[in-house]
Parts: sequence; C-alpha cells; structure tokens
Amino acid sequence: MKLWFDTFAVSGGATLIALVCGLAVASWAAGCGRAGRWLLVVASAACLALPPFLAANCWLEVSAPWRLAWGAEKSATACLPLVACVLAGLSWPLVAFPVLAAWSRIERAHLEMLPGLRGWKLFREVLWPVARPALGVAAVLVFALASANFAVPTLFQVRVLPEEMWIRFNTRLDAAGAWRAAIPLAAVSAMSLAWIARRPVAWPQWHGGAGGRDWRRRLGPVWWISAAVGIAAVAFSGGFPIYRLLVSGRTWIELPGAFAAGRGAIGNSLSVAVGAATLVAAAAILAARFRVPRWTMRVAVGLFLVPGILLATIWVPLLARPELRGLADSVPVLWFVVAIRLAGIGAALACARRDAADTLPQEALRVAGARPARAWWAAVWPQIAPTVVATWYVAFLLALWDVESIVLVQPPGGETLAVRVFNLLHYGHAGQVNALCLVLLVLAVIPAILWRVFARRRVIAVAVAGCLAVTGCTPAEDAGTVPLQGRWFSGVQVIGSRGMAPGQFNKPRSLVCDRDDNLYVSDVSGRIQKFDRDGRFVLQWQMPQTDLGKPKGMGLDPYGNVLVVEPHYMRVNHFSTDGHLLAQWGSKGTNEGFFILPRSIGVTSTGEYLLSEYTLVDRVQRFSPFVPATNGAAAVLPRFMQSWGSPGVEPGRFNRAEGLGMGAKDTVYIADSCNHRIQVFDASGKFLREHGHAGTAPGQFSYPYDVRVDAHGNQFVCEFGNSRISILDARDRPIEVVGGPGSAPGRFSNPWAIAFDSKGNLFVADSQNHRVQKFLRRDPPAVALALNQGKR
Repeated sequence: MKLWFDTFAVSGGATLIALVCGLAVASWAAGCGRAGRWLLVVASAACLALPPFLAANCWLEVSAPWRLAWGAEKSATACLPLVACVLAGLSWPLVAFPVLAAWSRIERAHLEMLPGLRGWKLFREVLWPVARPALGVAAVLVFALASANFAVPTLFQVRVLPEEMWIRFNTRLDAAGAWRAAIPLAAVSAMSLAWIARRPVAWPQWHGGAGGRDWRRRLGPVWWISAAVGIAAVAFSGGFPIYRLLVSGRTWIELPGAFAAGRGAIGNSLSVAVGAATLVAAAAILAARFRVPRWTMRVAVGLFLVPGILLATIWVPLLARPELRGLADSVPVLWFVVAIRLAGIGAALACARRDAADTLPQEALRVAGARPARAWWAAVWPQIAPTVVATWYVAFLLALWDVESIVLVQPPGGETLAVRVFNLLHYGHAGQVNALCLVLLVLAVIPAILWRVFARRRVIAVAVAGCLAVTGCTPAEDAGTVPLQGRWFSGVQVIGSRGMAPGQFNKPRSLVCDRDDNLYVSDVSGRIQKFDRDGRFVLQWQMPQTDLGKPKGMGLDPYGNVLVVEPHYMRVNHFSTDGHLLAQWGSKGTNEGFFILPRSIGVTSTGEYLLSEYTLVDRVQRFSPFVPATNGAAAVLPRFMQSWGSPGVEPGRFNRAEGLGMGAKDTVYIADSCNHRIQVFDASGKFLREHGHAGTAPGQFSYPYDVRVDAHGNQFVCEFGNSRISILDARDRPIEVVGGPGSAPGRFSNPWAIAFDSKGNLFVADSQNHRVQKFLRRDPPAVALALNQGKR
C-alpha cells in the first residue's frame, strides 16, 4: 500500500502544482503584449522541452547534503514533495498552453460587455469557466504522465509503481510481476484516455482576442500575483537548472572528455531522434490524410500514457526471436520502439489541426475537377504542414531524452547519451552529467538551425539519409567456441545467456576465479553463481539484501574465500567457495574507515585490502588483513590503515574510481572511469603515473570500468563506453584491442569487469549481452612473441 500511496501522492502533488503554475503562466502571458506573449510561449516550450534529467541532476545536487544526513529510508520519504515539484516543473506547460489557447478566443468586446467584473471576480466568473474544459484535460494528462514517470522518482530513490515494474523485470526478468504492478497505472491510463477523448480542446487563435493591456487592467492584482508565480515556475523548472549547468566549473572541465568518450553515443542519439521523429511525422501525415478509425487513434495515444518500461517488457521477448536478431542488434530498432510510443501524439495533433483547417479551398478544388488526393495536398496540407513540422521537432526532442522506452532493448553499441546520463545519475556524477546534458542541448537545437539555414523541405530527408548511412542491421552470428586472430587469445567461449535459471545471467557485473579456476559471477539479480573450469554451472547463492542495490566488485582473500562488495550497503562480505557467509565488515560514512559506495577490492601480497570508492569521496582506502575464526577464537576484522585520493581531474585524484587492479610489488592500478584514464600508485599510495584520455583510438579510453595486470606487467583495460578490452604493455603502450560493440562471440555490449584464471584465460562480464565470455590464452611461445613485439 505504501508503494501505491507514494505513487499517487507524487502524481497528485505534481498535478496540483502544475495546475497552479500553468494557470499563473497563462494569466501572465495573457496580460503581456504580443512580443512578451510569444517570449513566454517560447520560454514555456523550452521548459517543457528540457531534458528531465537536467532538472533532476540540479536538485539532486542541491539536496545531496541533507539526503546523505538523513539516510536512504528517511530521505526517500522526505523527497516526495521535491519529486512532485520536479515532475510539476516538467509538465506545467501542458496546462499553460491549452488554457492560453482557450483564453485567446476571448475578444475585447467580451470584456467590455462585463464592465463590473474585475480581479478575482472576473477570474472566477469568466476565465475559470472558459478554461475549465482545457484544465480538466491537462490535469488528467499531467497526472497520467507523472504516475507513469520512471526516471525522476528512481533517481531520488523514491519507490513508485514504475520503479517496481523496472525492478521486477530488470533484476528478476519477472514480466508477469511487472504487469501485475502495472495494473493500477494501466487503469489510470485507460481512464485518462477515456476522459480526454470526450473533451476536445480548442485550437489557439493566433489573431484577434483581447490585448495585453485589457487583461492587465481588468485583472489588476491577480495579474501581478500570476506573474510572480509564473516567474517562480519558469525559474524553478528551467532557469535555475540551466544557470547551474552553465556556471559550474566542472561542466566545462569534464566537457572535452565526455564529448570525446561519447562520440558513438552522440551518433546513436541523433540517429534515434531523427529516425523516430521522421516515423512519427509520417504517421501523423497518414492519419490526417486517410482519417484513421477513432479507436485506432485512442489506442495509439494510450501507448504514450502507459510507462515505457511496461512496453519494453513486451519488446524484450519479441526481439529475442531468431528471425528478428538482425534488427534487435541494430540501432534502427530503437527508431521503431520510440516511434510506436510517440506516434499517437503526433497523429492526434495533426488530426486536430486538420479538423480546424479551412475546408473551402479543398471543396473549391474538388468542384473544379481536382482529384481528392491532389485537392488535399494543395489545400489542406499547407494548413497542417507547420503542425506536422512542429510534431516532428517535439518527437525529436522526446526521442532525444528517452530512457525508459529503450533502456531494456538497447542493442550492442547502441547506448544513447540519455541512457548514459541515466546510468551516471544513479551515482551523483553532477559534473559529468552536466557536460553530457550540455551536449544534448546542443543536439536539440541542430534541427532548428538547419531548418533556418538550408532549404526547409530538404532538411528532414537529408537527416534521415544520414542516419540510414551510419546505421544498419548487424548480422547475427552463432554462439559457441569461435577462433580469434589476435596475438593474445586463440578463441572465445560463451558462458550463459539471458535468464534467471541456473547458469543464466541478467546483466553480469563482477566476476573472479578461485585457486581451482572455478568462476564466480554476480549480476543485477543479486545472485552469485559458481561455474567450474569448463564453464559448467555448479551452484548459486543469493545475497541476503538487494532492496537498495546489487553487489558489484569481487575478489579472493588470502584464504581462498570469495570477496563480494555491496556498494549500496557499504560493506564487504567473505563467502566460502560453497556460498556460506564467513564475515562481513564496513559501514556507511565519509570519515576514514567508513565507506561511500565502494566499487572494487584488491588484496596485497601481505593480505591487506584496498577498496576504491566514489561520489562524495572518490578515494582508495587500505585495511589490515582479515583473520578468520579458528579454534574458538573470534575472527579479526580488517582495520583502517591509510587513505588517498579525492574528487577531481588532477593526477592522484579520481572521478568515479570504478576498478582496481594489483600489479607487481603491490603496485595499484585504478580505472578512473569518468576521467577516462588509468592511474598507477606504488604500494604506499604514492602517485606514479597516469595514461590514457577520452577517445576511441588505441591507448584512449571511454569509461574504463576495470583493469587487470598480468605477471609481465601487461595491462588489460575493460572499457564500458567503447565495449572492448584494450591491452597495453608495462610501459603503457597499446599492444592490441580485443572486441568492439556487437553480440557475436568476441564482441561486447557495455562490459563491466574482467578476471584471469591461473592459465591466463580472460573472463569478461559482458553485461548488456547477458553473458560471460572466456578468451582462451594462446600458448606461451605466442604470448612471448606478443610481448617482444609490444616492447619494440
């Protein structure tokens, strides 16, 4: 019941705030002159069009100190009003626009006929009745969209029904459970659709109407109060987030690296946005031209009102079919996924404009003998064309920001900037998120610039052709043992597939091999699975707590026990090789000896433990050895010894210290992921060197998530962003690149972690492909040859 209460409390609060703000902005705009009114319309459209995670990132950063002080459970409850305000800031223009459209039909003569009505009395007896139909439709629409919103509540760790659907499907692959959780939201969407369908909204009147001076004079103090509330609404939803984006020094410091590491994601974002928007515009034209049945239109609009996560649960099993493998592994699949959800809105807007169009020119052409199609294109199309173009641009923006529709069906190498921002926002990377949001805002204005500069009718065609040229379907390949042509590995074996059965994975994120070359893998379901040296499933166990988050980071202690790091519970677990919990240590805090989101663990030759952390601290801490309980004596838990590092981009500082590898003489290698580099420290924590920067060339990195060092000092870097493994020698010189985006054996989709067995075989947690890949090390002579070539 708390889940239901939180969902509808947030949605109801967002609706109420949006109604107040939307009415205020509409009253403010009505009382402005023509230029001021258009300026407010543009500002409102900008607030509506801003990326939702821009505002979320701003208020997450502002509220971070008290959310940390209160703890997860208390801050989740306290964040309910804040989440409602953020959602209202994203949706109040949906109230302002139809209300302003309704009021645009009030002529000056109407006001002069009622000379005694002023101020609140005029608002209550004239403006409110005129706006009430539009307000009802807007309120229902805002409530439906707010209740279906997944990203904003999730980022503030407020449990709502869409997040419950996400958890059930993303972590447990429980489609039936996700659909059961969606029943209340489906009912809300159906009732909202039924309400909206019976209440038409007036199309705005661009000419005539009462002037701004008449409105201000007749409303008096009401107009000034509306202007004050409207200024606060625009500032809260758009002005303040953009201000913080632009004045933050970290935005500009991290922009070059975020851009260089995100070129592939930038291309994907443009491709998805242009492709989906073009499909939506085509659907709008067809709906307006052929007058599709009303029930079809309602179903299409209903798809926009239901949570995107719910639709994704349908797409995942459908795209898993063998005959759709080529489409599922290509970026164009996202065009269709997004376009199908948005097509109903585009068609509804085009049909509404068609119904408001002047039909006399079409009838005149028909009387003159023109064919129906020619008469429609000559008389009706020029009237609805601006609406279709606007629909294209709105769909472009919505597709550019979309996360929930595509996050579960993202193809290999198909990560968009929006998905990357969503993943980063979970861990508070304000600077990196601001930099990526700035890139997204630049992408958002590109169509408008092209529209003004080039021939208007050719812009969309050229954009679509460009997207088709850079994207395509990836041919499917069979899994199994596949030979490789590289110098380091002779072949690759695939272990597991997507699923929740024993031996299957759901986004594996960490792994480690024990002394007998058994493999242990953790995934987002919170399971630890054990496989023998041949890749056969042996056993599994479940982490006891997974509500706050899932394990990430694994290792072996000096006694051969399996180490499992739980970032969201701020602790380290020691498990026996058969899954029994032997010890647990660590607690939350920013002081030395406490943890804030520990991510990886390493063990020195003397049995000491090194843990990397990030968000508020971005550091590495050293702890004393763990001594297990023996002969009745209690276990001795590790104690704090040393700490180094802090947030930043300078040498020795970190920006999401994600992976940690141990080299010879206890040298420490850190995968400094958001700085797109590897940093090297000696056994005492003294900075030695760094190498790498953002990019895709050999020796460059895109979000390195893990690093391992072999006995010869060669470095193996797991790149989440580039979906590959980079191999460098002991002098940091590139030797070879393994893999790349794809689903075929030997290729990756956002790999998270790597590990070696005693024979030098490399295991990769291929997360988005939901599998582990084992790369078979070549014979020692071939490895020696590779080493000699790498040293030249």
